[in-house]
Amino acid sequence: MGQKDIAEKTLEAYNDVFADIVNGFVFKGKKVVKETDLTDESNLSTFRKYKKIHQQERDVSKIWKKNNIRIALWGIENQTKPDPYMPLRVIAYDGASYKRQLVDIKKSEKSKNKIKIQPYPVITFVLCLDGKPWNTNKSLLETIKVVPELKPFVNDYSLNLIEVIGLSDSEVKCFKSDFRSLIEFIKKRKDVTYKVTSRKLDHPYEFAQLIYALTNDERSLEIVDELIDENEERGGVDMCDFYDKLEAKGFEKGKVSTLAELVKDGILTLKQAAERMGMSVAKFKAAMKELAAN
Repeated sequence: MGQKDIAEKTLEAYNDVFADIVNGFVFKGKKVVKETDLTDESNLSTFRKYKKIHQQERDVSKIWKKNNIRIALWGIENQTKPDPYMPLRVIAYDGASYKRQLVDIKKSEKSKNKIKIQPYPVITFVLCLDGKPWNTNKSLLETIKVVPELKPFVNDYSLNLIEVIGLSDSEVKCFKSDFRSLIEFIKKRKDVTYKVTSRKLDHPYEFAQLIYALTNDERSLEIVDELIDENEERGGVDMCDFYDKLEAKGFEKGKVSTLAELVKDGILTLKQAAERMGMSVAKFKAAMKELAAN
């Protein structure tokens, strides 16, 4: 499992974030699904291929219960780039979940307790975290080739697709958790004039890990450590402070890069370049080495 996959799953697996995603997209920001109503569901399912058993794994899934009655299974699949075969993948995940329900129902019918199990819906969201629109298949019939005569007999299966970059300001306001900060970060990368909301991050480490996974920019990890130390008495890390520091470090990185080129060209000495950055020679050398590594 890649760093990006782990980071996405870790943040979304928190019940406050997961409930916020569902409430934001399904209930327009109303707190219908509560954190305490959610329980983790196994993300693994199996299928047989060439006489061998294989596993498939969802990104994140949770059961929504009220009064111990299962209302729905929610699934989230993250995509950092469009996948033309996503409808087929979602069908496989949902089908496996319904198959599991069927097995449980059959077991309950044979049980002495005679506890009746009712089937419940499986709802999967596909979150497109790319800074570009989803430009490929959004349904089964777009994915497969079907001759006209067969179309009336083929059930379509459409994605519950959420393109983060395309959310309107009013839609973004439906979210209250760190997921909102993630949306705003993605939008800010696309449009530097976009205003991020001043809000305390509930899961700053996990948020920074996800930003690092999406951007491959280690500065996010350094910044969150700095802000946690600085804001220990002020109650947490603010999203605006995080982004301001990220931009400042970006400017600093660009300046180091320019001065490093001047040193290579013999226009400046290492000492002169370090002085312009307000650094020691050793620290400037380390900054140059980090630039070269990236």
